[in-house]
Amino acid sequence: MSHMDPIASPSLDACCAFHPETTATAACQRCGTFVCHHCLQWARDGRRYCGACAARALPPQASREDRFLANLVDSFVVFVPFIVGLVAMAITDELTGQEVLSLPLLLGGILGSLLLCGLQIYYAATNGQSLGKRWRHIRVVRMDGSHVSIARILLLRNLLPGILNQVLCVFGLADAICIFREDRRCIHDYLADTQVIQVPEHERAGTPSYRG
Repeated sequence: MSHMDPIASPSLDACCAFHPETTATAACQRCGTFVCHHCLQWARDGRRYCGACAARALPPQASREDRFLANLVDSFVVFVPFIVGLVAMAITDELTGQEVLSLPLLLGGILGSLLLCGLQIYYAATNGQSLGKRWRHIRVVRMDGSHVSIARILLLRNLLPGILNQVLCVFGLADAICIFREDRRCIHDYLADTQVIQVPEHERAGTPSYRG
């Protein structure tokens, strides 16, 4: 039996292998078993399978290089408009000596940074991605492969590690070093019960929303 797209109904006559009285709405992408909507489960690789295959599916972990580059971009991209505005203000003020002309440039930079910050939050809430992660085609999911909430990302993956780093000076270093473990999970991943996976090839063109 060929593996079929779980979004489309495989057959009008097919019945769910686990609920014979229910019409099947999909076929497992791993084993091809006909299943109903209730039997489809999100797996750790970002796809939906029957229960047995979902339990065996392993996530394609994001590479250390991709995670590093994504984090590097996210660390600076929000501040770029502000820095550009600040430099433009300084140059304009030096050339004209009129704050009334240079101040709007700084305000524009601040507004640009706020807009990028909002965009980061929007992408994180929608796809478990940041701008850097979208660039590297990786995203954050829960350990069961389901969608991670924005509250979990902001509070447990960002705020709590930031507080711990202020209290324990070595926390940031220890957090970063954990990426070299076999499972490639940092301490903030354990705190939030998350992992970072590669976005499947067939999803990369549009990077659609991902929800469990």
